[in-house]
Amino acid sequence: VGPSTRCQRKRWSENGDPFSHPLIYFLIVLRKVSSVVEVRLVPLNKKEFEATRAAGVKRYADENVKVGYWRPGEALRRSETVHANLLPDGLRTEGHHFYKAVDVETEKRVGHIWLKVESGDDRKGFIYDVYIAEGERGKGYGRAMMLALEAKAKRMKIDSLGLHVFAYNEIAQHLYSSLGYEVKSMNMMKGL
Repeated sequence: VGPSTRCQRKRWSENGDPFSHPLIYFLIVLRKVSSVVEVRLVPLNKKEFEATRAAGVKRYADENVKVGYWRPGEALRRSETVHANLLPDGLRTEGHHFYKAVDVETEKRVGHIWLKVESGDDRKGFIYDVYIAEGERGKGYGRAMMLALEAKAKRMKIDSLGLHVFAYNEIAQHLYSSLGYEVKSMNMMKGL
């Protein structure tokens, strides 16, 4: 043990809190951030579904404006129409499954996910929405939600899962690629 270590040890013991040292604090925070989180997917109730749907309509409208597909003045109406066509019976629409993601350790709701299962012999699933609450992003919940959904999809005898991601969302693209999702088609647009 060198002299600087002895001095450091003495200073920490005098202070009484080794965790007040910036390096120790950084390592603890790094350990916490890099730890694996786990979620449980719980079906949404009607009230949760209505709130989730309303927020989803707004978010989908905003995303389509952001990428240039829709004009701001028409976006909310168009998004509402898309959602109404997809979900004519709301929460009870056949083949659609809505789950909230709950952290198994804290029991806190951290996001939600929307899955549609195609009817017929060809059991394909399509993920319409993956949402992580703003204060929970960057903590591993996206990966945890996707893995939990994949496990659930296997139990449902689903053969494959598909999804759409907007081109600007590089974080989501990276996540999906790291989980084995592959680009199967691509929309391109040029403004004139």
